[in-house]
Amino acid sequence: MALCSHGCPRTGSDCTVSHCRFERIGGTAILGGSFAESPLEVHRPYKHLAERCQRLLISDNEFLLTAQEDWGAVAIGLGYVRSCTVSRNVVTGTNYSGICIGWGWTPHDTGMADNHIEHNSVSDYACQLYDAGGIYTLSNQPRSSISDNDISQPYPAPYATNHRGFPIYLDARTDGFTIENTRTDGRPVRRDEIGDNHPGPDVKIK
Repeated sequence: MALCSHGCPRTGSDCTVSHCRFERIGGTAILGGSFAESPLEVHRPYKHLAERCQRLLISDNEFLLTAQEDWGAVAIGLGYVRSCTVSRNVVTGTNYSGICIGWGWTPHDTGMADNHIEHNSVSDYACQLYDAGGIYTLSNQPRSSISDNDISQPYPAPYATNHRGFPIYLDARTDGFTIENTRTDGRPVRRDEIGDNHPGPDVKIK
């Protein structure tokens, strides 16, 4: 159950989702933050949207077999958010990406910042589709981090038409992240270098 700082069930800011088990979910198990729904043009920065979802903590949960009906869904999906932490979760058996954070495809100030993905275990992701990551990021998120995660290589998806599946996928204009102490059994990070999609200068990989 998600609880606000006063102990009341709610959505939005100051929520905690902890010690839950999500199993055989048709789509995304946890979805937080705005995704710049129509009529907003998705590739522009919207600083005010991140203010709608702040200080979300997702910790110590299990995500087993998510995105079972909607293959383009993910286990944990966060759009425009700030000061959010995804920590000590186990994600296994999802048909697309495991943990996703960010939206907008832009290097500009999005209002997203101080987001942290740490101490998670992600395995058997991208079971049906590629262009995916165990951990997947978008856009500029200053002072954010990806640290101490254990991520397998992507599952050999039967319908994938390319090899774009990676333990950590820094997609379009990712910036502001420090990445360290990631355990994988192969190439850990994909930096999307196509056109203007390359990560920004403040991505640090240690």
